[in-house]
Amino acid sequence: MTRVDTIHRAIRHIYGAVLAPNDWSAALSSIAEAIGGHKVVLNESAADAAGLAVSIGVDPVNAVRLRREFETRLPDWIKTIPVGTPLRQSSAISDADFRRLDIYNDVVRPEGGFYSIVAPLSRSPRRQVHLVVGREIGAVDFSDDDLDAANLIVPHLMTALEIRGQLAAADLRAQTALDVFARLNVGVILFDAALCPVFVNPYAEALAARSDGLLLNQRTVAAARNSDTQDLHRAMAAAVIWQDISRDGSEAAMRRVAPARCYLHRESPHLPLVVSVMPLGLSGATSERNLARGILFVMEPDRPLSPDLGILVATFHLTRREAALASLLVRGADLADAASQLGLSIGTARSYLKQVMAKTDTHRQAELVSLLLRSGMQIVS
Repeated sequence: MTRVDTIHRAIRHIYGAVLAPNDWSAALSSIAEAIGGHKVVLNESAADAAGLAVSIGVDPVNAVRLRREFETRLPDWIKTIPVGTPLRQSSAISDADFRRLDIYNDVVRPEGGFYSIVAPLSRSPRRQVHLVVGREIGAVDFSDDDLDAANLIVPHLMTALEIRGQLAAADLRAQTALDVFARLNVGVILFDAALCPVFVNPYAEALAARSDGLLLNQRTVAAARNSDTQDLHRAMAAAVIWQDISRDGSEAAMRRVAPARCYLHRESPHLPLVVSVMPLGLSGATSERNLARGILFVMEPDRPLSPDLGILVATFHLTRREAALASLLVRGADLADAASQLGLSIGTARSYLKQVMAKTDTHRQAELVSLLLRSGMQIVS
C-alpha cells in the first residue's frame, strides 16, 4: 500500500468515526500508519461537555497522565504552535531540553517514547483539542514526508471533529436540525419506514446528480452497483427495525446502536462514497405521514477541498489575484497550470507565489497549502 493509499484510508476512517465513537481507535491506527508513528493520542478538553479522549499504542495510565498534563500544565512550546499546524517536537525544542521537561519524565519516558508530531486542533478558553503522534524511544525522528502526510490529514480531522460537534449540539427533534443538515458539506438523507427519502440536503443532491455511486429519486435511495444497493437497503432496513423494537423499550433496543457502514463504488479513479446508516426519530421535524426512521451520512473522501477566496483575502491580506493563484494550488494545480488558467506568465506567477508565502509566513508549498486549507475550509455552505 502506497503512502497516498494510507492517507486516503486514514481520511475515510476519520469521517466514519464521526458517527461511530467505537471507530476512533481504528481511525487513530490509520493515522499512525499514514504518518509513520507508533503511538497516537487525541485529547479534547471541553468546559461544558465530556471531551473526546482516545489513544492507541499507549498504556491507559499514561494516557490519563498525558491528558492531565495537557489540561493543567501544557508545555510552552506546544502553546506556540498555530492551530491546525502539525509540528515536529524537534523543530520546537532540543532533545536535551525536552529530556528536562516534566511531561517527558512523568509521561513520555515511562511510556517508552521520545520523538513526536503535535498538532493543536482547537484552542479556546472553553475547548482544547490536541493530536499527538509519537515514536518509540530509539526510533529516528519524523521525516519531511511524514510531516507532509500529517499536513494532509489534519484539516480532515478538524472538519470531522467540527461536524461531530455540530451533530452533538443539534436537537434532532427540532426543525433546526434540518437546517443544520441542509448546510453541512456532507450528504445527509433522511428516510422513512418504506426506505423512501423524506429529506435530502443539497450536498447529497449534488452527489446524486452525477449518477456515479449514489442514485436518488422520490421513491428510493440506491447505488450504481446492484450489490452496493443491496448492502445499503439491508442497512437501512435494519435501522427501521431497530426503531420498531425501541418503541417496546426492550433492553436490547436501549443499548447504544452503532451505525452500519456501506461503500458505494464509483468509476475509477474516484474512491467509493462512504455511507453511515443510523436509526432516527424526528417526529418533531417531519409529519407523521413522512416520519423519518433513519439517516444516511454520505461522505466523499477524495473530494478536493477548496478555500473561500474572501476568507483568504481577509485573513492574510492577499490581493484577489494572489488568492486566486493560491486557491488553484490548494486544489492540486501546479504553478504552471495555475498561471495558464489565470492568464499569467510563469514569472509573474512565481512572483505572486513569493508574495503569498511572505504574507502567510510559509516557506514550502506543502506548508502553504495546508495553512490555506485550514484557514479557508467551510464546514457549512
